[in-house]
Amino acid sequence: MRIYAFDVDETLEVSGGPVSIVSVGSLKPQGHIVGLNGNWAVVVQTVPLWHRIFSFVGPMEMSKDTFLNQLKTYIPADDYIMVGNIKGVSGASDDEGAAERSGLLLTLLPKGEIRTPGLFE
Repeated sequence: MRIYAFDVDETLEVSGGPVSIVSVGSLKPQGHIVGLNGNWAVVVQTVPLWHRIFSFVGPMEMSKDTFLNQLKTYIPADDYIMVGNIKGVSGASDDEGAAERSGLLLTLLPKGEIRTPGLFE
């Protein structure tokens, strides 16, 4: 089982990104835990049944890397994956840095490409 933490801005389609909510929704039935590590307010305001797709929303009152560390500490999983941007290349947030500081795998979205093979298998 994997935990996927999705950035929102310039990552998910609801905020100018390439990743569709439908593709994100396909991960939960496969037994993975899916959540948000970014501008979660956009998702809860624009995706009517967001709570059926996402198991967690964050970060709240903490940095992205602190939130990722909390996930790793308290939720056992085989892999922890942050799906997000390269700052200044595919978005404004430093998802690459947050993942590196947390020791997570990172699926980067340079210019809108999903780079981890099998992400949505």
